[in-house]
Amino acid sequence: MAAQTQPKKNGLLLQSALLSILLVLTSAYAISATLPAMQKAMPGQSLASLESLATVPTFSVTVMVLLSSWIARKLGAKNTVALGLLLVGVAGIVPAFTTNYPTILVSRILLGAGFGVFNSLAVSLLSVFFSGEKKAQSIGFQSAFQSIGNAAMTFVAGWLLTINWHLSYLVYLIAFPILVLFWFFVPQVKSMESTDQTGHKVQQHINLKVIGLALTMLAFICIQAGFNVRIPTIVVDAGYGTATGVSTWLSVTTLMGMLVGFSFGMLHKAIHQYVFMIGAACMALGNLLAAYSSNLWLTGIGTVLVVGIGPTLLGSYAFNRGTEVVEAGSATLATSILLVGCNVGGFCAPYVMSAIEGLVHSSTNVLIVFGLFSLAMTVILGVAGMRLHSAAHAAPAR
Repeated sequence: MAAQTQPKKNGLLLQSALLSILLVLTSAYAISATLPAMQKAMPGQSLASLESLATVPTFSVTVMVLLSSWIARKLGAKNTVALGLLLVGVAGIVPAFTTNYPTILVSRILLGAGFGVFNSLAVSLLSVFFSGEKKAQSIGFQSAFQSIGNAAMTFVAGWLLTINWHLSYLVYLIAFPILVLFWFFVPQVKSMESTDQTGHKVQQHINLKVIGLALTMLAFICIQAGFNVRIPTIVVDAGYGTATGVSTWLSVTTLMGMLVGFSFGMLHKAIHQYVFMIGAACMALGNLLAAYSSNLWLTGIGTVLVVGIGPTLLGSYAFNRGTEVVEAGSATLATSILLVGCNVGGFCAPYVMSAIEGLVHSSTNVLIVFGLFSLAMTVILGVAGMRLHSAAHAAPAR
């Protein structure tokens, strides 16, 4: 990757400015707790259509992830990130001022477009400006900043929900100070294209292993997103908790995801490919706990497993493994394909839940279906892990 830039500001402010854009990157679901209140405010809309407001940003994220490299070549990396943050700030707050469903839907699509514009750049820019231990430290901080941002925005959105659901969407105003910080302390970047040692552009390729990882993540992110948007409604309808209480638990899950992210390296070193199986097992246990729960604490534990711990383990392993199974120079494309899988899974979540609910007749039964599917995947990934283990030990003998 050729950056061809010599930044004058390469200290703490530059690092902070680059990491700050990660604070909003995974905040599409921060307003999930507003859905029960929105259902009352818009009785003409189905639950699935309202839940799609939380997940539809992932559709436009998918499209813009694929276009972001082209946009960055035309506008420059810095201008592209600035455009994305501006879209997040402007589009994110629109639901604070209207109850018109089509308007809110368009604003959420534009919000996702903002995320997608700088999704891949948020990580790759760290590799442009830093190297050695500083680069490793910065990349290690990325998941922590995403979790911190999501936790803070979810918590604030939940607190504002106690006043009025419209106010919850004002959390996206944070994009504007982040934009100012980024603009003043991050230098321009001339090129973000992948090149070889001779400076020639690398032709990137993917394989069936990457596609398999992407499809696996599509399924699990669909489960995570479906659980995320439906659990407030399940709890409120069951009468053992409030949407604000669920929002607090969702904030806790992101903090747990941060801790798991920090420990992923040690866990992977200890058990390698079995991390994938453990992530699936967490998804299975969490869904089944929430399905049979009758109190907020047990549901909260299930939420931590399904929304926080499970996806962090699954995603960290998938993205790490995805860069290992492709040819040299193809890691960027592999990462983009995995991002597309994750975002398609998130977008499909409310429709998948609605279809399953039509067969099993209740939201709690949907969680049981999710749990049983995750349990089956746990077995499949366990078998795949044993095969990888056997292959790794057999390789030196050949």
